[in-house]
Amino acid sequence: MGRKSPKSMRSTVLMIAVAAVWLSGCSNKLTRMGVPVGPGSPMSEPPVFQKVPAAENTAVIQAEGEGAVPSGPYLLDVDDHLDISIYGEEELQHIEVPVRPDGMISFAFVGDIKAAGRTVEDVRKDLTESLGKYLRSPQVMLIAKEFAQKKVFLGGEVKNPGVLYLKGREGTLLDALYKGGLVTDKADLEGSYIMRGNKIVAADFKGLVRGDVARNVHLRDQDVIYVPENVNRYVYVLGEVRRVDALEIGEPIPMIQVLARAGGVPNTGKQREIAVIRGGLKSPEVAIVNAKALLDGDLSQNILIKPGDIIYVAKNALGHYNDFIDIVLRTISPFVQGVIVSREVNPTRPDPSPNN
Repeated sequence: MGRKSPKSMRSTVLMIAVAAVWLSGCSNKLTRMGVPVGPGSPMSEPPVFQKVPAAENTAVIQAEGEGAVPSGPYLLDVDDHLDISIYGEEELQHIEVPVRPDGMISFAFVGDIKAAGRTVEDVRKDLTESLGKYLRSPQVMLIAKEFAQKKVFLGGEVKNPGVLYLKGREGTLLDALYKGGLVTDKADLEGSYIMRGNKIVAADFKGLVRGDVARNVHLRDQDVIYVPENVNRYVYVLGEVRRVDALEIGEPIPMIQVLARAGGVPNTGKQREIAVIRGGLKSPEVAIVNAKALLDGDLSQNILIKPGDIIYVAKNALGHYNDFIDIVLRTISPFVQGVIVSREVNPTRPDPSPNN
């Protein structure tokens, strides 16, 4: 095993020293490079939590198709495949066309036609009308040949968490919850969420589970559905730490302890900052910690971290909330997916996915 560099050793020793002073509450001063550290030392202004206004939180998007899912004809979706034939036209028989990600289909002569969110009959009528400009009295036969399969991840306080495959009409949040056996008695429905890439989809789990089908929403492939426990037990440490992890804590602990348990911060640049996100990602409060000042011994930055907090250690100075939340969500999403998949393999493994 190689020897640690002097810089790495100094950072480790400093973290231990600062943590010891904080926890013991002793009144003795430490000194580092001639600067007093500890109670009575010069300190910065402590970080203050500020609410992110809902109107400015671009991490939260409205659900597509929220409302009572129609019980009538099936509405086409992205990646469905249609079989189109034009009677009497030999070269236009059984043409298979997919519904593209933009919701459109393409066909000879007419170009693009909107398909997603519409019935087969709606699309057939549009296609017939458009082809009428080029063919005399076209007779269009159109069927849904293959339905898109959505792979979604369902985790947390549901009876049967795991990876679900939904086809055709089985494409809603309610479908996924039913396939998962519905929620347990420990579920925090208000904190439940759907994660879609780097966004949180606004969904009313509580209203839906209580029977308000108007709260049902359509899902997309790779969506992550998570129903957290009603008691927070974990702190989530992301970004520039040696070990991205979910740390189980029973009570609030100082920031320096959290960083130490995550293996520490490899290098502390002059502009490095730490975001502490509290209250979940749907309605968060955020405080910014000066990482360099903290590791230089400024105890005003050593705020208490609570169970449920998300810690993001940035490489540089943090800008507006929306500038860094994108990175946070891109980190959390595969983390939660991994937890869900691993629990399919080992159902007794604790579930440390974040509340939102």
